[in-house]
Amino acid sequence: MSLNLSKKHKKEQLNLDLLNPDLKLEHSSEFPNEEVIFKVNDYNFYYDKKEKMALKNINLEIFKNKVIAFIGPSGCGKSTLLRCFNRMNDLIDGCSKEGNITYKGFDIDALNTIQLRSKVGMVFQQPNPFPMSIYNNVAYGLRCQGMKDKGELNKIVLNSLKDVGLYEEVKDRITLSGTSLSGGQQQRLCIARCIAMSPDVILMDEPTSALDPLATLKIEELIKKLKEKYTIVIVTHNMQQAARISDYTAFFMLGELVEFSKTEDFFARPKDKRSEDYITGKFG
Repeated sequence: MSLNLSKKHKKEQLNLDLLNPDLKLEHSSEFPNEEVIFKVNDYNFYYDKKEKMALKNINLEIFKNKVIAFIGPSGCGKSTLLRCFNRMNDLIDGCSKEGNITYKGFDIDALNTIQLRSKVGMVFQQPNPFPMSIYNNVAYGLRCQGMKDKGELNKIVLNSLKDVGLYEEVKDRITLSGTSLSGGQQQRLCIARCIAMSPDVILMDEPTSALDPLATLKIEELIKKLKEKYTIVIVTHNMQQAARISDYTAFFMLGELVEFSKTEDFFARPKDKRSEDYITGKFG
């Protein structure tokens, strides 16, 4: 019997392995206590058919159950890299890439994008609840995956709303539209919709930039709580926010990763002069 697999079967096997709960993650060489969930290897990314280079030779590890903050001036590539982790940039015409990104050791380009995006959720800058009830917002992804068990749906929706601290605020109006909530509540609803899918990773692209200080505080407290179950990668322009909530900080400039280190070390003892200048407000 031949042991050669067709490309289709190889892809199916990768997807099956990805779902294996006993899958062992490699440990970081620089931070040996950390398990690596994403690894970026010599990665270049281009827009407009290689006319615009957005990321230059990026090498980076994302650790399990940690909050990783991406900071840097506008246009430095941090949101572009964030979107690479669940291949959202594949939807943009004219993009190309070199190098690779692995997720749990598997090249993400070999994975089914629907499955990848169910395990690597995304929360955007502007809250984007669907124009449907609060309940149906959270249940939407599960139904798309074929879940029909009403009892199981109710359980997951309830637990997801509780996990984001929203249940007590909406339990008497769960049939009302998600768009009827305040901005901060809408963002927490979007996070509940994300975690209902049981992801491994939550990507957050400036999730509090459109929120008031009180709503921002609730989201920050939620992020610190959620890292017990999930890996979180957050893009933020707010250095104080990065210092408050993240375990590791990656600083980008002009498409390059300038520095990556533990957050407390980055802000107290930056290794690169460009990092120090950015932290002290000399540019950015």
